[in-house]
Amino acid sequence: MKNILVLVSMLLFFGCQKEGEVSNEVWIYTSMYKDTINDLTPRLKKQFPNLKFNFYQAGSEDIAAKVNAEILAGGTKADLLISSDRFWYEEMANQNRLHSYKNTEWQSIPETLKHDKGYYSTVSIPVMVLAYNSDAIKENEAPKSFKEMSDPKWKKKFTTGSPLSSGTNFTTMAMLQSHYGWQYFQSLRRNETIADGGNSAVIRRIQSKERPVGWVLLENLLRFQGKDDRLKIVFPEDGVVVHSNVMAITKKESDRSNAQKVADWFYSKEGQEAMTRSFMYSPLAKIAPPKGAPALSKFLANSFPWSREFIDKVTQAREEIKNKYTEIMFQ
Repeated sequence: MKNILVLVSMLLFFGCQKEGEVSNEVWIYTSMYKDTINDLTPRLKKQFPNLKFNFYQAGSEDIAAKVNAEILAGGTKADLLISSDRFWYEEMANQNRLHSYKNTEWQSIPETLKHDKGYYSTVSIPVMVLAYNSDAIKENEAPKSFKEMSDPKWKKKFTTGSPLSSGTNFTTMAMLQSHYGWQYFQSLRRNETIADGGNSAVIRRIQSKERPVGWVLLENLLRFQGKDDRLKIVFPEDGVVVHSNVMAITKKESDRSNAQKVADWFYSKEGQEAMTRSFMYSPLAKIAPPKGAPALSKFLANSFPWSREFIDKVTQAREEIKNKYTEIMFQ
């Protein structure tokens, strides 16, 4: 009993020490690619020489699982979260797990790309498009829309990433399901669509001609400029899927000022140009598009729209949506 009382006293002491404490460590959990992190790290160190930066890099679903587990165990180490599963951030906001902060460029970020109470905002914009291998498919026979991929003529030719492990693939699936219903995915299953892995896996299947057409992020395709000219990009006529690489600050008892300063830096010219060097769009109109990409405004009007109704619906039913997708595509 005496040992237990000592332990409780120690825990209470250290708990009190954390409240209002300013740490010189900043943990960033992110699904950004490792080369993006390598580009960011020296710039962050130069801008904030008194801070120590630690990165945990994984897919969006893995980050969500890690943070949820850490919270259950007493609290997450993460200070900043940057990943593409916007619906998880909605859940975190609803559970009062995020720190409300409106960064220095808040007013310049489109309303559809941020939380109205400041719990998160879009730091970069990936775009889901179609791609095909020109060695396997002629230009005049190339697909023109997402909807078209349900046609039997694309049987054994189409591939996607897995919505069960990739945030951008889940969002794309949810968008298309919202517009075309589950019958669309039933048609994809009849067409023997391969839905596995992430965007890199999709590109490998397109390159090998195992499935010469796929939906894939534009940023992944732009990385092959001058390396594989067989990879052709299609901006679908029924709209591209505009994603949000979301940034949020976790809610903690400790002081959040350093996390806020780092969040502001990500919206600076230097921070946003780091995003476009990784071939993602900036949410700020004043930042030029990635190398080799058209202006975002050219197809933003013809994109699957984000609405509060859609966000709430998917946030509330995301597990049901995943289960239904699994039932159709894998059983």
